Amino acid sequence: MDLALKLLEKAAYEGRLVHLLLFHGGGAIERRKAGLYLAQTLNCQYPVEGEPCLKCSACRKIDSGNHPDVQIIQPSKASFGIEEILQWQEKVYRKHFEGKYKVFILEQADRLTLPAENALLKVIEEPPERTIIILSAQNAETLLPTIQSRAQNIYFPVSGELAWINSLASSAANQHEAHEAFRLSGADPDCAQTILELGVGKVEKWVEDFHEAIQEKDFLKVFGLFPVEKNEALIYLQVLAYQDFIRLVNPKAMLAIDKALDQIRKQANPRLVIEVLALELFRQGGN
Repeated sequence: MDLALKLLEKAAYEGRLVHLLLFHGGGAIERRKAGLYLAQTLNCQYPVEGEPCLKCSACRKIDSGNHPDVQIIQPSKASFGIEEILQWQEKVYRKHFEGKYKVFILEQADRLTLPAENALLKVIEEPPERTIIILSAQNAETLLPTIQSRAQNIYFPVSGELAWINSLASSAANQHEAHEAFRLSGADPDCAQTILELGVGKVEKWVEDFHEAIQEKDFLKVFGLFPVEKNEALIYLQVLAYQDFIRLVNPKAMLAIDKALDQIRKQANPRLVIEVLALELFRQGGN
């Protein structure tokens, strides 16, 4: 990965960088840092031997998130909808404000809906000049093959627990919380990051209460698990799936949880999905 990034940085410095990059694997923080460093390489006012100086106005603005031509785009809900991509398109085709290049980092790109991916293809096929689009995703395989084939792929190895914890801002969490988040996530850095944001205790309690409701086949206890936002539901179900995997729960239960995850990613109502999942697990005799 280091060599691939070095080659990207060299291409950026020499003005040979392709307009579409796909960063996948690893952790979201690691991918974001790489994307921002690339943006600094492209826009640095006083590069030193092909590397950004990190001290000029452009480098400092990018580092602080205040550069008008460098933006990080995230889904506002559980998935990237077409409305968000269409709004983003308007920004893509605007004139540059002050930078040499515009750089857009679309995080959680593996949560693009099919209509959103099709809208994205239109930008990819007719890219504005001096504009770099970075798709950042944990799992690149969920993207349309036509998008994958048009992008230069950069794979980030999955971070170990210590490397991920060290990548966190010092104020993000204490080491015990970070360890618990990583454990609950099944060593998925992106999932662990969201668990920290939601609160480790909150996630643990929801999953524990869900397991209890299923074991007792008590639908009233299932009602007590709501309200749940879509982003929360995705994390809860991912944790459930991992816990059931390590507990060697029957494959049908795992398939039911995977189906529920897929439905929520497709914008289904999380309450309805979880209630249907609970009924299916009741039918299977608990998990």
